[in-house]
Amino acid sequence: MRDFSKAARKVAFFCITGLQILQTQPMSQFEFRGIWVVRGSLTSQEDIERALRFAKAHQFNNVFVQMRGRGDAFYDSRVVKKSELVKDSQFDPLEYAVRRGHDLGLKIHAWLNVYLIWSSDRLPEDEQHVFNQFPEWIDKTSLGKSTSAADAPNGNSNPMQFLSPAHPGVTNHLVKVIREMLSSYDIDGLHLDYMRYGDSDFGYNIAARIEFERRNGVDPLRLFTSSGYGMNPVWDEETQKLMQKWNLFRREMVTDFVRRCSVIILEMNPECLLTVAVKPNPKQARNRYFQEWDKWLTEGLVDYVLPMNYASDIRGFAGVIDEIYDVVPNKYWPGIIMGISIFNQSSLDSRDKIHYSRITGFRGIS
Repeated sequence: MRDFSKAARKVAFFCITGLQILQTQPMSQFEFRGIWVVRGSLTSQEDIERALRFAKAHQFNNVFVQMRGRGDAFYDSRVVKKSELVKDSQFDPLEYAVRRGHDLGLKIHAWLNVYLIWSSDRLPEDEQHVFNQFPEWIDKTSLGKSTSAADAPNGNSNPMQFLSPAHPGVTNHLVKVIREMLSSYDIDGLHLDYMRYGDSDFGYNIAARIEFERRNGVDPLRLFTSSGYGMNPVWDEETQKLMQKWNLFRREMVTDFVRRCSVIILEMNPECLLTVAVKPNPKQARNRYFQEWDKWLTEGLVDYVLPMNYASDIRGFAGVIDEIYDVVPNKYWPGIIMGISIFNQSSLDSRDKIHYSRITGFRGIS
């Protein structure tokens, strides 16, 4: 039996008493107090200084600095071209963030958007951008599209371009990115974001199709077309089993890279934490985005996952926690840092969720 009652049953009590109790429940009661700093706030010394001092003043102890936003680099790299947002080519945002963060007693995590490489109606013009250098790496839907506008955490509806998790070239490239970062910077953590497919209909990159057919004897695109292009998903038993294998294949592609990152960190810097920002509902994460983050916890592949529980109302927020209760055994809860938004709700609503995360057993928030 779990240690806690269903989260939703606490909502009525919490809504009445939460604001009063908050006054006696400071942020410092959380072991892990994280804050994400987006790349637009990391382009100069002044911006970084402002962000780090804000984090220190508000009792955060872990800072996620976005160093890979759209297939680019906010640090000095031989693998990836520096972002055009960094106007001073001699300035290294990550070096400065790590040095000043450590001066302030903060832990600095390099935040990387892994498979997401672009999100704009206008495609990248730079010939050295990965999108233009390696078009064969871009993931595709069953209809051959390469863009997804689904479920961006901040409400952004711009079309998003993803790399294929199943393409060997993608994996090799990302391994180089991570090895370079670990060897060049004294980071306290590596934080992976967009560690998933674009949506349920992604994964049909030609390299993925070839590999799946090699293993299972059928092109996964044929499974889709046999259902009337998704309009008549009634299959015989054999086709159902193949569809299950196709879904498993995509989950394994993502998990294999998380496992690869874990091995690299243990080899190069065992003190560095590996954390992943994830879709908050573990069932949806697994079945729609092929992001099996509960498995990453139970197999010890990551130190923490950060479910992006961005529901604006407390009942929706609590409902997601119920879903986590149902899937993740209690002993793995110390590895969950609850992600809370501020962009879609008032500061009081965010404070309510911070406190609610505490009383439902989470040791950290971000």
